[in-house]
Amino acid sequence: MGDDEYEELISIQNPDSLKTAIDQFWLKNIGDKIEAKQVIDLYYKRAEEANKQFSNFKEGWKTDTGMIYILFGPPWYVYTRLDQTSWAYAYDRNDPERNFQFFQPNLKSEFYPFQHYVLQRQQEYFNVEYRQRQLWLSGLILQRRI
Repeated sequence: MGDDEYEELISIQNPDSLKTAIDQFWLKNIGDKIEAKQVIDLYYKRAEEANKQFSNFKEGWKTDTGMIYILFGPPWYVYTRLDQTSWAYAYDRNDPERNFQFFQPNLKSEFYPFQHYVLQRQQEYFNVEYRQRQLWLSGLILQRRI
């Protein structure tokens, strides 16, 4: 959603009004009430799983790994070595639009004991992320996962 829509949503104080506004957001974009409900359910299932797997000093859905998990689902393959991990959503490990590289910043200490990975952002990711967000907004995420 755009910044204006987000600001409008977070300004709503009443929980029932907020739920109605979120439901209307999805329904407006998807058009079909049943599909909108399925997309909302899928989103919250992935957000919950991201929180379980990637929470550390902040909620899992706010991390880079959580964001990719919510947008694309669980990776097909995970490759880990030292302070890097790669998530593959294709058989071709060299496809930059279907593979995401994460690195672990050198922050681990007694005061910061978390395993935290940051996405190595590449120019290709912006287009891929945009297309994936459009699949979510249109409800097509239910038919096409990546």
